[in-house]
Amino acid sequence: MDDLTMDLVRLCRRNRDGSYGTQTNRKRGLAAMAEELTELGYSLPAASSIKPKHAEALVEKWLDEDKTEASIRNRLTWLRWWAEKVGKPNVVQRDNAAYGVGERGDITRNRAQTLDRVKYRAIECPYIQASILLQVAFGLRREEALKFQPQAAVRADHITLQASWTKGGRARTVPITTLEQRQVLQSIMSFIQGRGSLIPPELSYVEQLKRFEYQTLKVGLRNTHGFRHAYAQQRYRTLTGLPCPIAGGKRWIDMTAAEQQADRSARRQISAELGHSRLKIADTYLGSAF
Repeated sequence: MDDLTMDLVRLCRRNRDGSYGTQTNRKRGLAAMAEELTELGYSLPAASSIKPKHAEALVEKWLDEDKTEASIRNRLTWLRWWAEKVGKPNVVQRDNAAYGVGERGDITRNRAQTLDRVKYRAIECPYIQASILLQVAFGLRREEALKFQPQAAVRADHITLQASWTKGGRARTVPITTLEQRQVLQSIMSFIQGRGSLIPPELSYVEQLKRFEYQTLKVGLRNTHGFRHAYAQQRYRTLTGLPCPIAGGKRWIDMTAAEQQADRSARRQISAELGHSRLKIADTYLGSAF
């Protein structure tokens, strides 16, 4: 058990707020956060060392893993409890919406985000700029966009994502269907010579991830996972000819039989492109099918 986990356990023992079940879930959740922070490259010596950047990094990780809004709300509740108990309540935003997360009872929020070109140009690192373009053009997760190796990935009509780049180690392909995608790939292949990735040769993945977080937050480009949602919604419109439910499209009950069939087919295709084995997760991006 590392120093941060031990300190969080002690914090839980000193502050027994709520029922036994609440305390147990909170302790487990905080221990998991300590492990996640270590994975993200943050070595906190004590619970009191938490800063806003740590909260931002955790939320971005949860969004990137497609956690449900209910799950993220629970985690934010535990995170606020942690911050309050160490006398740093302002470390975590009080409004969940600040992180792109809806409140309980709200209609599921549309997390799609378009790229702000002014903020994009303000990013200093060209490797990070290239990774962001991949997120926008192909709906890649942040980790996939950082580990992307153009020489190994780019084919005539698709890109191939290797298992070591993806969540859960599931290799997949994403089709190249637009001129914008081809231009992004051409630009990146011109920038990256040989078989390198979008991580500078002198840096590790964790070091580049921390640089990514710092530079995007510095220019106000938050929640880059929103580009993945925008990609999914654009693909839905291309495949069906209609906007998806979460973007103002028809509800399932209002669709014709042909539209329902097209909806189902599009969800299967988009889920595969995003790297999800469960069709239900597409609801997060497109809105509920039912």
